[in-house]
Amino acid sequence: MTKESNRIHRLLSVQSHVVHGYVGNSAATFPLQYRGWDVDALNTVQFSNHPGYGTFKGTRSSADDLKEIYQGLNEIGTSYDAVLTGYIPGDEGLKAVGEICKDLVRNDHHVKWILDPVLGDNGKIYVSEGNIEMYKQLLQSGYVSLVTPNQLELEVLTGVQVKDLKSLEEAITKFHELYDTIENLVVTSVQFDDDKTHLYSAGSTKINEATITHKTFHFKVPTINASFSGSGDLFSGLLTSAFFKYYDRFEGSLTNSTPIENLPLVQALNEVLTIVEKVLLLTFEYQVELYKQRGEPLPDFVKINDLKLVQSRDFFLQDLGKFEPKSFN
Repeated sequence: MTKESNRIHRLLSVQSHVVHGYVGNSAATFPLQYRGWDVDALNTVQFSNHPGYGTFKGTRSSADDLKEIYQGLNEIGTSYDAVLTGYIPGDEGLKAVGEICKDLVRNDHHVKWILDPVLGDNGKIYVSEGNIEMYKQLLQSGYVSLVTPNQLELEVLTGVQVKDLKSLEEAITKFHELYDTIENLVVTSVQFDDDKTHLYSAGSTKINEATITHKTFHFKVPTINASFSGSGDLFSGLLTSAFFKYYDRFEGSLTNSTPIENLPLVQALNEVLTIVEKVLLLTFEYQVELYKQRGEPLPDFVKINDLKLVQSRDFFLQDLGKFEPKSFN
């Protein structure tokens, strides 16, 4: 990464695409562009809308489709600072995307691969066992810089059930034992049975290459009584941007004595949590107003299909975060 403050970063974002609404590339592209990134979107699926609507039409990109488009990008000499991968349907598609990303990093060691291992959510796995094993191999490949699993995905990748802060720390430790080349980990959202009013987001960052030490931390964020499609894709896109921003700003080297609040990954995650909360609260307010206009009572738990990204655009320029990072020990 460079220290050029005015440099425009370039991203290849390999995710799903919907014509209507905001998930996958549709959720990540505009916020990243608003933050000053050039984004090339390679779509793994092209749907009319996301499946949360109950019905959708469209097509999935085959492995050959993905490789052909990447070949075309190579032929015109494209280059990137980062590659972000999200939802990739099928084992062959994931294999093709893995080859693409490894090729990008091999050809330029400055390229950072941010991998969102999309395996499932809310206690439900929706990929094949082969897909899971392939993700484990990719995480052991030495090409990935930052991984962003949710609670279920962390459990699947480590075999550790997460039920409290202690087991969350154990799962993070196990993750680094299994995937020892990964320098940065962010667990996007965790909820414990004994605390339904908060979500936790945690992470760890490598601080000393010689001893392979990681510093771990977590944040506690109030919940909103709603589900939001696309929030995870918005999160990973913003985190990619913030990851570069705070590492570009950081001077010196990371050591055990570096205060937790000064760690670039802590600062990046704090900023992203702050932005995403603002987006979700604004989206929720719009939904509440819609119920009022219809004269309908607000349900105890609201399902919201689409984020209000355009209305939230000024939030994307948020600098710094409002939450307090805490160490596990």
